[in-house]
Amino acid sequence: MPLNRRYLKEMSDLFVNDLKRSDYYRTLPKNQQHDLEDRLATEAAEGLYPLLPGADETELQRLSEALYDKLHVQLPAAVLDILRQVDGFAENGVSLYGVDGELREDQFDSGPGLLAENLVNWSGYPETLQKYLFVGDSDLWHFAIELATGDPVALHKTTLRQAHRFLTMEELVNDMMQQALGDYGDETEDPEDEPGNRSTGFHFSRN
Repeated sequence: MPLNRRYLKEMSDLFVNDLKRSDYYRTLPKNQQHDLEDRLATEAAEGLYPLLPGADETELQRLSEALYDKLHVQLPAAVLDILRQVDGFAENGVSLYGVDGELREDQFDSGPGLLAENLVNWSGYPETLQKYLFVGDSDLWHFAIELATGDPVALHKTTLRQAHRFLTMEELVNDMMQQALGDYGDETEDPEDEPGNRSTGFHFSRN
């Protein structure tokens, strides 16, 4: 199931606006600013989400192999499907882990890497070893896949007790995007959005 397109667009717009307000952008030569603007406009015209790309298959294959080599865990298909749509993000204290920088062709470190974060968490919380695959976090929660069941879950960050089970990985990530956007109100339906692209069910971020 695809992720919520409204949330993806709002996240992309947020990142683009942050970029344009940054010192990095302001100090770029005018010709490079124009080139960047053209690239962002082209991506948007192609139906992509500028500055919020998905991972390519080569990167995902490297991540899968590294995860199995280091953690002896198969990367769940549901996580692969998410990373194809959005290769991680970090905003407003909420992080979705993506492909680690050293596994990318360009070696670009765009944010918390899934392999690195799990190595740290499994070392720091040995009770989670071979039990949870961590896929993201916020100020209050760890977000993970329960390996025995494949269920996406939210864990209390201090106690590691389960706070909620999500129906799907897409529901979890949609909820994470709601938190990142600070969108806790009732969802407004986009008339152009197909029913399968709308968030459904319980909204964990509202509680």
